[in-house]
Amino acid sequence: MKIFELHDPLFLPHCGCEMQFSLDLGGSIVFVGENGIGKSTLLRHLYSALEMESRTVVEQKSSEYFFDRKLITLKDFFLEGHLPHFNIQNFLSLWIDFGLDKKEQRLISHLSGGETQSLKLCLALCKDCTFYFLDEPSQFLDTQRKKTLCLFLEKLRLSGKSLIVIEHNIDWLPSGWNVNQLVVENNVLKRGAEWII
Repeated sequence: MKIFELHDPLFLPHCGCEMQFSLDLGGSIVFVGENGIGKSTLLRHLYSALEMESRTVVEQKSSEYFFDRKLITLKDFFLEGHLPHFNIQNFLSLWIDFGLDKKEQRLISHLSGGETQSLKLCLALCKDCTFYFLDEPSQFLDTQRKKTLCLFLEKLRLSGKSLIVIEHNIDWLPSGWNVNQLVVENNVLKRGAEWII
């Protein structure tokens, strides 16, 4: 079990943060809340407390390593690069299930929003680690890609991985996941209502 704690009176210019929660291996927690209250900032604080080898992160912003190249070039780099903690089975499974195998001759700059998000997810989720932090992973994904993501995240969880997710739309998430409402009370970000999907 990992206990996460954050006590920061200067969390954001407009509020502090008081947060504590525990997460078992194979556990999942989803944070929801209004725009602008600090969900993404919270996620950054949580994962920055862990060693890089133990976690992977999918952020909303574009990744700096997305130089404009063909997808096949990026794929070959990952397959031949002998990267630490790289899970080739997960990589190839997601590559195909997200439909990236059909886009391999495209430049990254020519991908749609959903294709770019699929690429970000594929490259992050192929890392074999303990904790997976995802900031609105379903953004830009169509129904089929959301289903692919849902099945893969549940597979990770059932294999003992821990998942912390920020989301607005929770309809696509697997059943049985723990959802926490984030609220600002007296200028402090806190956990509010909690329920199981």
